[in-house]
Amino acid sequence: MKEALVFGAGKIGQGFIGDLLHDDGYKIYFADVNEETVADINRKKCYSLFLTNHNYREKIIDNVSAFSLRTDREKIIALITKVDILTTSVMKTNLIKVAPIIAEGLKQRLEKNQKRIIVMACENAIFGTDILKKHILETKLISSDELQRVGMFPNTGVDRFVFGGIYNGKSGVAVSDAHELAIERQKLDDPLSTPITGAEYVDNLEAVLKRKIYLVNCWLAISSYIGAYKGYTMVNQTLLDKDIQKVAINAVRESANALCAKFDFSDKDMDDYIDKMIIARYDDYNQEGIVDTISRVGRQPIRKLLPDDRIIGPANLAAEFNLPYDHLMMGAAYGYKYENKEDEEAVRLQKLISDIGIEETIVKISNLKKGGPMYNKLLKYYQKL
Repeated sequence: MKEALVFGAGKIGQGFIGDLLHDDGYKIYFADVNEETVADINRKKCYSLFLTNHNYREKIIDNVSAFSLRTDREKIIALITKVDILTTSVMKTNLIKVAPIIAEGLKQRLEKNQKRIIVMACENAIFGTDILKKHILETKLISSDELQRVGMFPNTGVDRFVFGGIYNGKSGVAVSDAHELAIERQKLDDPLSTPITGAEYVDNLEAVLKRKIYLVNCWLAISSYIGAYKGYTMVNQTLLDKDIQKVAINAVRESANALCAKFDFSDKDMDDYIDKMIIARYDDYNQEGIVDTISRVGRQPIRKLLPDDRIIGPANLAAEFNLPYDHLMMGAAYGYKYENKEDEEAVRLQKLISDIGIEETIVKISNLKKGGPMYNKLLKYYQKL
């Protein structure tokens, strides 16, 4: 039986990566810091997914076990020396924390002359596997040449609607049918191989990653920032507000036009993607039992207003091709208005605006040229609020 080690037994680890691996016949080992999650998986020897598009029908994921990153270090290292695939779903900021144990395991695997392993960071980040690889090399436990000999390191793009909660009286993860796991084809030893059935193997991952971030993440961020300004607390409230969605979907269309100009997407490709990954999610979000807060989706507004992120990034791309970006700038203006005393970045953002003014803050965070067309539009929309 094929075997996979998944770092991170959270919603993406269980609800997306674990699901695909299970359907493809893998035995799955999870590694996680949450002792309760580890114990629960080992006690049940399985876990439950609930299919949102099928009246929350339960799907059992078996052939699983879990190990604690706190107490099972040697066992996890031993697994790294023998599994076929290693993935992470721990969040980009935590890749540096799992890099040392992965580096140690890969070093031992090399010493045992095992076949090359596929290592993939399945994170909500652009070129996450490259980031993980960099952190592994920084440990000095394994060299770049050794890393090349021991494994393949394709980058990935991930997207699936996943929520943890209680469904039909059981705890588990709710998942939608629509999903996307894109894997860099050229980083595999055999570019025609499909190590995970259900994944999409692509030649231009940058285009796929930016499509997801500049469309799906853009839509949710703008919806949330406008919703917060209007006093909403839940994402589904913003999706039911036609005025908010008019701005958000127009921003998505601006992003889509820019992506078509930059990459090799046809209008039909883009329309199909928007229907599948955005429009269909209106129903997902408005199902009973699905709870998602604006504070979660809108968190870390400084990061989300950076020049290459989900709002300013597509606006910069649109400007590059002389395409409209008005609704993106409108969304950014609401982002600069975002307040949440429980969010460290939101507090820092508002303090920055208070200390140096909105004009300098826009320059500092979004790197827009003062007095330039994008800057002027963003400032105009901000001042209208």
